[in-house]
Amino acid sequence: MPSHETNTARLVLLAATTLVVAACGSSGGGTPPAPMANAAPAISAISDRSVDQDTVVGPIEFSVTDAETPASQLTVTVGTSGASVFPADGIMLTGSGAMRSITLMPIEAATGATTITLTAIDGEGVRATRTFQVAVNARNASIRDWALTTFAKAESDEVTVMNGYTFTQDADDPAIFEPLIGAGEE
Repeated sequence: MPSHETNTARLVLLAATTLVVAACGSSGGGTPPAPMANAAPAISAISDRSVDQDTVVGPIEFSVTDAETPASQLTVTVGTSGASVFPADGIMLTGSGAMRSITLMPIEAATGATTITLTAIDGEGVRATRTFQVAVNARNASIRDWALTTFAKAESDEVTVMNGYTFTQDADDPAIFEPLIGAGEE
């Protein structure tokens, strides 16, 4: 039969354990600690761009990071403020992990300014966005310069294909072609 002292010691030990557990917040009566907030991903800065019409923009490199999600698991999307300069099929997003890139191909002869928006999304749906402007400027084109670069070629130059027709140079000297189009006229 256990002694009275042993039972008293067990009760004191049980009471002390209960007080320690209650002081730690495990009694159910206290407020549990708030869970850590999921931080939004980050996208590196991208400077605004200005190019002449019919010029491909990029590739423009940028990085994505997140405190809780590996960069390879971040989803990156891109959008424009309008499709009149850069159509959906003229926007190419490439890369994986932390380093990504975007290449923009404007509609032929299109000009104007467009806002490009990149969005990074982590595994819990938290988003971050980064925007930058791209201005596509009108460019005066010379028919003379176009004709020279298209047709005044040496026999060893690459052929020109236009609307299904292949043009090759059969003159021995590209300078022969130049007088035919008016060398000093625009």
